[in-house]
Amino acid sequence: PYATLFRSRDTWETSEQTNIGMDARFLGGRLGLSFDWYVKMTKDWLVQAPMNQVLGYEEPAMINGGDIKNTGIEVALSWHDKIGSDFSYHANVNVATNKNEVTRLAANGGKIGTDSKYLNSLFQGSSYVSLVEEGHPVGYFYGMSYDGIWQNQAEIDAARNAGKPVLDTAEPGDPIWTDYDDDGVINYDLDRHEIGNPNPDVTLGISLGCEWKGFDFGVTGFGAFGQQIMQCYRTAQRANQYEQYTTDVFDRWHGEGTSNTQPRLTCGLLADQWVSTRFMQNADYFKVQNLTLGYNFNKIWKSSPFSQLRLYMQVQNLYTFTGYTGVDPECSADGGKSDDNMNFIRGIDVGLYPSARTFILGASIKF
Repeated sequence: PYATLFRSRDTWETSEQTNIGMDARFLGGRLGLSFDWYVKMTKDWLVQAPMNQVLGYEEPAMINGGDIKNTGIEVALSWHDKIGSDFSYHANVNVATNKNEVTRLAANGGKIGTDSKYLNSLFQGSSYVSLVEEGHPVGYFYGMSYDGIWQNQAEIDAARNAGKPVLDTAEPGDPIWTDYDDDGVINYDLDRHEIGNPNPDVTLGISLGCEWKGFDFGVTGFGAFGQQIMQCYRTAQRANQYEQYTTDVFDRWHGEGTSNTQPRLTCGLLADQWVSTRFMQNADYFKVQNLTLGYNFNKIWKSSPFSQLRLYMQVQNLYTFTGYTGVDPECSADGGKSDDNMNFIRGIDVGLYPSARTFILGASIKF
């Protein structure tokens, strides 16, 4: 049965794509429009076969066991024009949407991401964070819903007396959890659910530029919107002097009314360290990627032996507009892991170095 159901067909992943699009120019070619609607099916995605208990392989074989569907729209607008004989300018904007969904998965339990190799991607001792599951987006975040902090014992007692689910170990300063399956019990294994998606709904690219009497100026930017990030900068979620902290620790609960977001400090891996929306943030951002100012000296050196003698200054990664509280919303994809079988893990920020801001002074010489 194992060979029949899960035998690898020894094929590469394949893709089929349907596109409906148009390209057009208006107003004497100054205005350009490009539109594309697509459906892309990735078939025979390579995944690990279910563990065979009889054969007992330590590492199950890779099989063609998954299909993924991507649908989206891409729109690009461009404008190129001149004012007089010396000034020209251009603007380009492109917007893209994408939705992906796993439509088939032949994996153990119908999920990928639940075994030991996918643990600790958020912090030491954490359970798995990212899942691949049929009917869901690739690598969606899986965890508990975090609903504030118990402020005092009376609040805990009142909830219990009203029949609301409360952990037996709950104390003032501990998190309040949502009973997602509504069975009257807070259970980490049963109340976890899809809490976020690291894949953006919309991406945006912008390019602006102009030229005037030998001077040229250009700026490019990129943004992503609708995605979430799981953030944890500590190597282990334990309260001791050897762990790294951010200034968020100053906002921890240390008495009634002091915080409704950061729980009290506790030692050990307790329920306040469950993978949950506590660690998740919306991560919309727009980055000014490049800003360039240059001058072509051929404009004043008419007898120059060069076809171009251009001096320019450039700033890369100039500024990021975002509400994300971490260092960089364009964070490490996989929490620092690099296993090829874990390439669906993304949007996990464990405090790796952000993109550097770079200043460049250069020359472009053409003969």
